[in-house]
Amino acid sequence: MKNVCIKTGALLLLLVMAGISCKKLDETRPFDKFDELAVWSSKNNAMVFVNGTYGDVLGLYTNYVADEIWTNNIIASNGDAFTRDQITRDDDYGFNQFARIRRCNLIIEKAQASAMTEAEKAELVGHGKFLRAMTYYWLARRFGRVVYIDRVLTENEESYALPQTASIAETYSLIMKDIDDAITGLPETASTGIASKSAAYALKSEAALQAAAYTGEAGYYQQAIAAADAVINNGNHALQADYEGLFNEKQRFSTEVILGYYRDKSNTVVSSIDMDMQRAIPNVNNDDLNLRGATPLFKQDKVFENWGRYSPTQNLMDEYLAIDEADPAKAVKWDQTSQYLANITKRSSSYSDSAVISGDGSINSIIYNNRDKRLAASIVYDSTAWYGELVTTNRNGNLHRLIKGSLNSDCCTQITNAFFRKGIYTNIAPRPFFNVNTDYHWVIFRLGRVYLNKAEALLRQDKIAEAVQTLNITREFHGGLPPSTATTSGAAWTDYKRERRVELFKEKDYYWSLLRWGKYGGDANHGIAANGTIPELEQAPTFMEINADRRGYRIEVINFNQNDQRIFDETRRYLLPIQNSQIVRHGSLQQNPNW
Repeated sequence: MKNVCIKTGALLLLLVMAGISCKKLDETRPFDKFDELAVWSSKNNAMVFVNGTYGDVLGLYTNYVADEIWTNNIIASNGDAFTRDQITRDDDYGFNQFARIRRCNLIIEKAQASAMTEAEKAELVGHGKFLRAMTYYWLARRFGRVVYIDRVLTENEESYALPQTASIAETYSLIMKDIDDAITGLPETASTGIASKSAAYALKSEAALQAAAYTGEAGYYQQAIAAADAVINNGNHALQADYEGLFNEKQRFSTEVILGYYRDKSNTVVSSIDMDMQRAIPNVNNDDLNLRGATPLFKQDKVFENWGRYSPTQNLMDEYLAIDEADPAKAVKWDQTSQYLANITKRSSSYSDSAVISGDGSINSIIYNNRDKRLAASIVYDSTAWYGELVTTNRNGNLHRLIKGSLNSDCCTQITNAFFRKGIYTNIAPRPFFNVNTDYHWVIFRLGRVYLNKAEALLRQDKIAEAVQTLNITREFHGGLPPSTATTSGAAWTDYKRERRVELFKEKDYYWSLLRWGKYGGDANHGIAANGTIPELEQAPTFMEINADRRGYRIEVINFNQNDQRIFDETRRYLLPIQNSQIVRHGSLQQNPNW
């Protein structure tokens, strides 16, 4: 299988080449930048434009931290007005994607009008329709109704006069049609940087779930299952045993990856991967450690010298189950295991939960041993290795949250005593500094995600046994956990929601899944009626503080920069506001309810 890495320089050239058409429209570029006949004279030439469009559209799905900071999986040290529901209709959440849509339509129309073979035309049209579906799916999850444009507008047409889709149901119907058309034209296999049929089926398996939630049309569940099975059964993809490696340099081209967005180190530096690298790695050196008497000193001073701002929370870490030593066939919350109950004395107060160990040894062995394997693969916590250093986050540790003396809202602060391992490249030499070159990639679709899409559709069809069997595939293979034995709908949904949360952590999924489950209601959302509040979006984020001697710990709510304030208004938050300037500009657009 060939692999394609998107190079920034090439993309800039493509953006110049891409320009075409009418100055009236906000999705257009100058007309006279390239020879159209040369571009569309052969498939190879056309694929240069297509690859550039992949880079453009898949850019909507990069930045792992984005979207997930709207949940309590991840905390931003500078706070987030979104989680406090302080957003307004003047905020821009990306309604204007007309330039990307135009590029997709150019591919479709120019390929159809070209002199290429019918097979070549069909494949190019497949790419165009897949990318258009990806763009509109991104929009549909946010806004519901969209301005759907299925052709290249001429300079005599006015895009601002085009209507919204009549309903969310129409939006998803058009997206699903594009996906089905893409499946027809796309190749069976492709590089991990462009779509194959598997990528289109993966998109369909997930878009169908969102469509069902927002339209109430139950027929979408069977479409999701059929699309998932098309990927699972085609033999082109297999789960990757090295879960951590899926998201760094070790397994970046794994066959589990169905579609990825790849950056090449020849023109990519750490700061290019802003939220996922530069702002995920802290800024601490040995001077800080000496000043505060923290241990151990770093072997390579200034190995951590970035702008750390984002942190995984204890809420998330609690979701990684532990195997019970007294009954290895059972996985439970880490503070409910027999080994915990036999060795830990727990205390609670109005502001924190705290505990001390009664026997010999470190409390870490009770907290972290026998855990879901994805915890260590996804998160850096106390007494683990990172960039060749022993990282300690206990009260006297070298990366403790107060190692700089106080929490700082501007940069360089990790406020939960935990860091990301998932999505962090580890082979950056001599250290992960802002201007140091690195490869990078984002996983857009992978086989593990497809299995979970299928499991959810089965749950919605009340096929509990089959759904549990399906969710157990990733739980056992990636998590190393004993299988779920859930037999009721409520228990199955609990295990499924946890499995999706930890399996797809930092993959731009959790926020949208919470909305979907809230739309379902019932067992999918704590027994609350459909379209009700979503408790997970109102839970305050927490952090763990391990004592300096590692004989105890406490868990507290994070009340820094109003991070503890969580509001979800179910009367309006199932959709985002369309920016008011777009409403004014288009004239005919209707704002989403209560915005």
